[in-house]
Amino acid sequence: MFGIVVFSVVGISGLIAIGAFLFAGPPHSSIGGGGFAPPAPSSGSEPAEMREDDVRQMLEARNRRRIARGEPGGDVEAELAALLAPEASNAPVSGEVRAEAEAIVTARQSRRRRRGQPEGDFEAEVDELLRTIGAG
Repeated sequence: MFGIVVFSVVGISGLIAIGAFLFAGPPHSSIGGGGFAPPAPSSGSEPAEMREDDVRQMLEARNRRRIARGEPGGDVEAELAALLAPEASNAPVSGEVRAEAEAIVTARQSRRRRRGQPEGDFEAEVDELLRTIGAG
């Protein structure tokens, strides 16, 4: 009697599992959709005050760890200002960065040439790439 019960429970469970597998849809489509999922990030960046507060908290925590180790603490406000200051757009670009950008543009142009497309202006494309990465 016990064997019949075990085999019938396993058989019914197997049929339910097969049915769930066939009719459940894509397995990854529902991940993150429950009530415990964090809210999706907004299209804009976080407010500047929140960012400044987060950076300040991290710098203060780093200073507390330094002081606990017996090292001198740094000036949190000066470090915060240096980290959050907008970078100068006309800062000089190092030769290595420019050479890397030129290599990328050269590769792009050779791919375009193989496809029969126009290559475009080399210097303008290098300058645009440097501007995009914030180096020029």
